[in-house]
This record gives sequence, C-alpha cells and structure tokens, in this order.
Amino acid sequence: MILYSPREAEGADESFEELQKRVIELQDQIVQERNKHKDEMKRGLEAIDKMRKDSPSSSSRMLVSVDGHDLSSQQRVAIFVDVQNMYYAARNLYQSKLEFSTLLKHLVSKRVLQRALAYIVERPGMEQNKFIEVLRRNGYEVRKRVVGDRSDPTSSGDWNIGITLDALAIAPRADVCILVTGDGDFVPLVEKLRNDGVRVEIASFRDTTSNELYQCADQVHHLDERVLLSGNQFQADSSDEYEEEEEYEEELVPSRADRSIRRARGPVEDHFDDEDGD
Repeated sequence: MILYSPREAEGADESFEELQKRVIELQDQIVQERNKHKDEMKRGLEAIDKMRKDSPSSSSRMLVSVDGHDLSSQQRVAIFVDVQNMYYAARNLYQSKLEFSTLLKHLVSKRVLQRALAYIVERPGMEQNKFIEVLRRNGYEVRKRVVGDRSDPTSSGDWNIGITLDALAIAPRADVCILVTGDGDFVPLVEKLRNDGVRVEIASFRDTTSNELYQCADQVHHLDERVLLSGNQFQADSSDEYEEEEEYEEELVPSRADRSIRRARGPVEDHFDDEDGD
C-alpha cells in the first residue's frame, strides 16, 4: 500500500498551480510574439509597396502579368500590329499617334524578335510610302491592303483574317505571339494559340480594348502616352483616315545600307524607359 502524507499532497497542489501559471505566461508570450511578427510583416510589406511605387522601373513597365510569369530573354517573339485599330485608339483617347519604334522596343524588351508585322489599309488618294519605309527601317514587315471607297460596303479594310492566318503560320516558330489590337474578334485566335502551347500577349489602350480579349491573354501590355509621338496632336478638323505623317520622315534607326545584312533589330536593343522627364 502507498501512503500519501498531507505535506506531499500540498506540495503537489502547489506544483500544479505553478505549472498552470507558467502555461498562462507562455501563452501570453506567444500572443505577444505573434503580434510583433504581424507588425513587422506589415511594416515590411508597406516598405516594399512604397519601393515599388517610387521605383522608376516599375512605372515604366506597362506589362501586367496575368499568370505570374516574368519575361524571359530566351523567348522568341512574334508581333502583329493592327495599325488601323491602334491609329483610331490613339487618336480618340489622346488626339495623338503611335511611335512605332518605341512600341517595338517596349514589346520585345530583352527578348528575341522573331517577326514584327504591321498591317495597313490604304484607300485611293492615301499615299503612305514614307510611313511604310520608316516602319521597315525599324524592323517591321509591312502588309498593305488597298481598298476602294468607304461608301462601298463590300470594300472592307478589315485585316482580321490576314492577321489570324499569319499568326497561325508563324506561331510554331515562336514562343510568344503579341497581338497589338483591342479588337475582340481576335479572342478565338488567342484561345487557339494558347491551346497550341503558345504564350499570347495583348498590347493596347485599356479603354478601347475588349474585356474578353484582355481576360483570355497570358499577359497584357497597358499602353499609354509613353508610346505616342510627343507634341503630335490632331486638329479639330482632322480626317477620319490615317495618312502619311511628316513626323515619320525622321529615320529612327540607321538605314539598311549602314547595317550588316540581318533582320532589323535596331529598335529593340535598348530598354523601354520612361523618358517623360527628358
């Protein structure tokens, strides 16, 4: 038989009370440490957010990643520019015109330019030879379609089928296809390319772009004033048709005669920086 003395029982009660007190103290310490950790995390996140807002590079990058992936220098990029769509978007939103060399630098970034195609509609009386030549000097391949009078309903300036066929033909030799347009009719093309394993990026002005087109792309380039010609404003009586502009006469990269014979990549060798302060 085991006997317990009153003194031993009293000592056991005191030890239990001390243990309970210690547990309560530890719980309080855990709560304090947890609150301290939360405060430190909050301050850290606020500091990171402030750095991002204050960083020039963050403001100059207009790329919004939908799936979380960053650009890779190994990516081969094919670009398809719906010139007419973008012309009217820039005119209606900013009363200005696209600077195509800056646009190409931004879209390619540090990646490898595979092809860059610009699709133009030309109507009788519209001469765009100088504009087309400057596009070619800056690395674009120009597709031109001459159509009849605008009053003729059978004379369409729509390049959607042509862009779609070119994209499907070029996509197997590219890692990324960039559609520079806001036209929602390209949603089926985007879905087809993605199903085939090709990453698709959309580049356009947010206010003139189909929501469905934005949502179905892998990544989005929100374009703004930084890809526009500075100081080039439309007049109130501007024509509805885009036309050859004197601003494009300036040669933005060396002519082909001054370069080695290879695909023109002059405009994509530098980073796309915000030059508003220059």
